[in-house]
Amino acid sequence: MRRARVVATLVAASLALLAFTACSAPGGAAATQHDAAPGLIDGITTIGVLGDSMSLGVNACGHRGACTQASWVMGSDSEVDSLAARIGKATGHRPSIANGAVDGGTVATMLDTVPQVISAKPQLVTVLIGANDACKPSFDQMTTAAQFHADYAQLIGDVATALPKARILALSVPDLNRLWGLGHGNSAVAAAWSRAPGCRSLLGDAGSLAPADAERRAAVGQLVDQYDEAIEDVCAQHPTCSWDGDAVHRHGFSSAEISRVDFFHPSAAGQAAIARLAWAVLAKAE
Repeated sequence: MRRARVVATLVAASLALLAFTACSAPGGAAATQHDAAPGLIDGITTIGVLGDSMSLGVNACGHRGACTQASWVMGSDSEVDSLAARIGKATGHRPSIANGAVDGGTVATMLDTVPQVISAKPQLVTVLIGANDACKPSFDQMTTAAQFHADYAQLIGDVATALPKARILALSVPDLNRLWGLGHGNSAVAAAWSRAPGCRSLLGDAGSLAPADAERRAAVGQLVDQYDEAIEDVCAQHPTCSWDGDAVHRHGFSSAEISRVDFFHPSAAGQAAIARLAWAVLAKAE
């Protein structure tokens, strides 16, 4: 069992740095190293994608909607340097994509889309799911930890059984409370969240510091921790599955890495950050 995480609430004065920049390049990023051992990488001709709006690059390009060219896994934007692009650079052959990601998708949604991904016989399957299980119109509608564990176990089991030689890359759920911490002190951000009530379980009454609201947000954070524990536990049961060690969850997304379209989804810079973290896990799995 991993150490309990402490969710830090940022002081309102520091939140003035919210100069969100969508589609900006991840300035200062270190040069990409495509130095993974050739065995597994060379065999990847198709990537299967299971996930939600993050894998589709939603709102990452300065406008609403999917922007797959900025996706961390399938994108073509050179500034994002997606997983597919990195594999292409390492092998000389960019893999094709079997896309099963769904905007608004949950782990249960992936059980419906996994057959189409499996049918493409990918050599790598990426799984980044869980944010929408916690982000619901009300607290009571969130996916329980037990149900998440059961559905995630079925999802990974289905992939591992149908594709016994495929590598599965299981990424953790981002720290949603970090998002609230970045934006709750900015009135424009709080107003934008209020106009889009799909994640009121966390972002409802975003500007309130009342004890009841603080407890609700803490409970959401604890549930996301339980989702990540489920991902770790399930992945450990399958030799072909590589877990990110909580890397995505622990990444301290900055204001520049959050889309200014909705102050919720990753910007192009945020997508680039996820791509770097995913590549590091894949390279380590070699």
